[in-house]
Amino acid sequence: MYDRVIELEVSSLCNAKCSDCMRTRLDIEKKFYEKRNLTFDEIENWLSQLDLSQSKIKLCGVLGDPMMNSELEDILFFLLFEKNIKDIEMSTNGGTRTLEFWKNLGILSKNSDGRLVVHWSVDGATRNDYRENVNLNRVWNNIRAYHSTGGHSIWQYIIFDYNEDEIDIARQMAKENRMKFFTRKSWRNTSSENKFQSKQSKSIDSDSHYEVHQRAYLGLYDKPNIKCRHKIKNEIFIGANGRVWPCCHLYDEHVKGGQISHLFKSQGENFNSLYHNSLMSILNNEWYNTILEESWNKNHELNLPRCYLACGDNGKREVVKSDKTENESV
Repeated sequence: MYDRVIELEVSSLCNAKCSDCMRTRLDIEKKFYEKRNLTFDEIENWLSQLDLSQSKIKLCGVLGDPMMNSELEDILFFLLFEKNIKDIEMSTNGGTRTLEFWKNLGILSKNSDGRLVVHWSVDGATRNDYRENVNLNRVWNNIRAYHSTGGHSIWQYIIFDYNEDEIDIARQMAKENRMKFFTRKSWRNTSSENKFQSKQSKSIDSDSHYEVHQRAYLGLYDKPNIKCRHKIKNEIFIGANGRVWPCCHLYDEHVKGGQISHLFKSQGENFNSLYHNSLMSILNNEWYNTILEESWNKNHELNLPRCYLACGDNGKREVVKSDKTENESV
């Protein structure tokens, strides 16, 4: 369907304080990460030479919400009408910006023939506990403003214990507001070691949901059987720090300071930096072309355990989405 998929983290900033968000954990632990927005000039420079007419852009990210980027409208116009991108899916908690902004965004979605779709991340019909610091009434005012001018939407609903009994109510609300409705479930949200507790506002242990799988990794699997989105869908992730990774998982590992430092020692500190290389030269370098897949072998000197932990066993732990109550992989 798409010749490539690019996930752009246009901001590492966010208004929310979701307990399982990497940015929240880094803030609580007072660990460094680059707090910034990608600029319009940077994105134009990095993507100007690419034919994106058959590509998909995901404006999401590991750390931030795209709505925090003050140049977002200009970036969207550039991607939609200058680069003629095939589809843009933009995820947001929906709790910021003015009603006028959302009306303008709805016009942009309508005038692009629905190529721009907003994913509203709202986890509950009457409660939105996981999205701490996000006012649910304000979110719905923004949704209605966006739809009033013809905007296209998807309601993405992460299932937790506190909101499981509201799925049918939410689905009906979505229908009334002309929104597609998808539930989302991940091993990360349902794991007994790392389940969000609605009555707690403190961040949970950042690595607890990897402990069981780390032990399985150390238990010497025979074959990695990795279902890699980069290899299968030609997907890449560009972080707000201007680094290019095959996926959000390795970017997440990078920003949290995980087991990735040996990669920089081997390939050079700037091997995947768009401030030092063109996008295509990065994607054509030795690590992307050959070493990445070779390193899935656990005995490889550049092995990254995160590849197996996130996408091993043929994607057993991948996020599952469904437009029905029961979950089906899409």
